[in-house]
Amino acid sequence: MKKYEEILDKMHFTIGSTLMDNNFSRRGVGGIEPLPESEILRSSRRTYMNLKVLMMRLERELFGERNEEDQKQVPDRDTSGSEDTGDGCQTSHFARVGNFSC
Repeated sequence: MKKYEEILDKMHFTIGSTLMDNNFSRRGVGGIEPLPESEILRSSRRTYMNLKVLMMRLERELFGERNEEDQKQVPDRDTSGSEDTGDGCQTSHFARVGNFSC
């Protein structure tokens, strides 16, 4: 079995076991009292973070290490001119119709 398949199996198991645990915790199966939603939410957040880590490992396994030059450069935020639109382009603005205040 390849490494990425092992990671996918771990993710599958983590998701399935969390769904079952949450269901059992809500219903209180086996003579155990149901847990409050705050405890279930805390468990789900922990699972979410574990899945994020597994996703990063899966990405590294499939695509290799990430290099500095691979990352996209953030474009200049200068609003004076743009490379993809013509200068002097006018945008239309229409007045709102009706009262939309809450």
